Amino acid sequence: MRLLHALGRAGVGLAALALSAGFAAAQDYNEAPVLAERVGAGDLPAVEERLPASPMVVTPFESVGQYGGTWRLTMASASDISTLVRTIGYENLTRWDTWLPGQEQQDVVPDVKPNVAESIEVEDEGRAYVFKLREGMKWSDGAPFTADDIVFWYEDVFSNTELFPAQPRWSTRAGGLTVEKIDDLTVRFSFPEPNGMLLQQFATPALAAEPNVPTAYPRHYLEQFHPKYNENAEADAQAAGSQNWVTHFHSMADAWRNPDVPRLNPWIVEVGIGQGAGTQVIAQRNPYYFKVDTEGNQLPYMDTVTVDIISDNQVTLLKAANGDFDMVDSYIGFVTTPENRGTFFDNQERGGYEFYEVLPNRANLMIISLNLTHKDPAKREIFNNLAFRQALSTAINREEVVELVWLGQGLPYQTVERPESPLFDEEMATQFTQYDPELANQMLDEAGFAERDGNGIRLGPDGNPIQFTIDISVLRQPWIDSAELIKGYWREIGIDLLINTSDTTALNQRVRANDHDAAVWSASGGADTIFDPKYYVPSSQDAFYATTWGQWYAGQPNPEEPPQFVKDQLALYDEIFETVDVARRLEIMREIMRVAKEQLYTIGVMQPTTDYGIINKLMRNVPPVLLASTQYTHPGSANPEQFYYASE
Repeated sequence: MRLLHALGRAGVGLAALALSAGFAAAQDYNEAPVLAERVGAGDLPAVEERLPASPMVVTPFESVGQYGGTWRLTMASASDISTLVRTIGYENLTRWDTWLPGQEQQDVVPDVKPNVAESIEVEDEGRAYVFKLREGMKWSDGAPFTADDIVFWYEDVFSNTELFPAQPRWSTRAGGLTVEKIDDLTVRFSFPEPNGMLLQQFATPALAAEPNVPTAYPRHYLEQFHPKYNENAEADAQAAGSQNWVTHFHSMADAWRNPDVPRLNPWIVEVGIGQGAGTQVIAQRNPYYFKVDTEGNQLPYMDTVTVDIISDNQVTLLKAANGDFDMVDSYIGFVTTPENRGTFFDNQERGGYEFYEVLPNRANLMIISLNLTHKDPAKREIFNNLAFRQALSTAINREEVVELVWLGQGLPYQTVERPESPLFDEEMATQFTQYDPELANQMLDEAGFAERDGNGIRLGPDGNPIQFTIDISVLRQPWIDSAELIKGYWREIGIDLLINTSDTTALNQRVRANDHDAAVWSASGGADTIFDPKYYVPSSQDAFYATTWGQWYAGQPNPEEPPQFVKDQLALYDEIFETVDVARRLEIMREIMRVAKEQLYTIGVMQPTTDYGIINKLMRNVPPVLLASTQYTHPGSANPEQFYYASE
């Protein structure tokens, strides 16, 4: 199966391409009993009045469901909004279609399809995109959702440099974005040059405070906090305890902390982060949700969602094993805690759950990044010696690390896309992974590091022993355990490794200040590198092997102009976003990765095979295998609004 790189077929070689979502024919609609009661009491309009003229039809994965129940979830901290976005908040203009194993369509390539938009026309080889909205569609408070909301997002939020000082690169690569209202239900997004990835960008969830979701800013509610519409916005903000109107606007637009802001989501937050006891987010069904099933039943099926906020991973594991959550994988699976699968297996009957398979979108579970932009000239020279990096990689006994630390659940690979991806390169995956300390010693001798001190440690170009520190987050104990083994392997070839553990925040601060020798992290992009290629080209400050080069490209602090071959790679990456043709995008990405293969920017340890999650045995309409990816939203792309509970 192939995963994300076709990224939908929108615009492939066409001057114009129309996409439209399924819509319901005129019929009698049905609704949840709790909403029918409100209609009967006069608190809500009839369901036919709440739905748009053409609701989006969701085909249930297994069967038409039944109403009721609570979906019990968990998140790791108050800042872990990605869990909320991926489960109850994935309602963008476009969306990824549901990924299903075993499909035969270039093996499997999820499509981008209209979502909040009823239809889309791609014009002039990707220079313009016309979005047609749904007549009669409403926000969760019943106010109309129209083109004015999209224009408000563009003119007053996205383009406001006080709210967002820097615009995202997806909007600037093609010469800058313009949004115009054609009529109440139609908007056109235009660029001077082709923007071949716009529909895919809009299908990708915003996991932080980013201006990337045009469907998240209801004008009728938010304009009261904006000085363009309220001359007292600054005074009102300070009276409310905010620093200024900007911070107040952001807080009022935050649906996870402000239950008053209307949304288009299937469930609307009733108790937000930090409210009530502060340990749980509670969301209730949206009576104006715009989707129905194939029999005209307004979705979602489930009435309520609760999300427990638990920062202690051991507590999460215990509650999961006890059956306190209906669906969980990110916090309990192999990638996080490889030793706990047996515990979950033993508790299945008591906990009332079963396993489901997760295909983790990880290029590698542990990569080592030597800092090629190091402030110390001697260490920079050592780390930029390609043979040095190749020798360190050759000296790692990956088979032993995978067996002892990761319980044999992985492949001894470098940082590379997954075998399911069209960009997988087996030679790249396996180069310098064969454990051979004798060869590693020879490579170091020939690279100019033959001289050693009295303790057997090789000397660097400054005459000092080669000793460096690797920074590791305590987020993943297997990273630390693996590093202890690697420290021993490298000591055998005359390299002295020190290990420094810290929380993730401290690690990121060191890296972004370019104060690290080396750092450990996992590599995402096992199937969606084209969106975030930082492990193959330094496209941001989170390219731990070349922080300042990434900062140069991304316009971030502490920039340093990279060498020409890196700038050539970055220019190729820019070209990808100007290319509508899918096949050509893949060709360009292969060239970028060819350079990464030659440079061995990072030293990969292990690529995971599969992961797992546990799910309530009564839960239905959930695919047996979920693709876990930051870009390809999981489980949101599987349409959680059509999940339901079967009767006992």
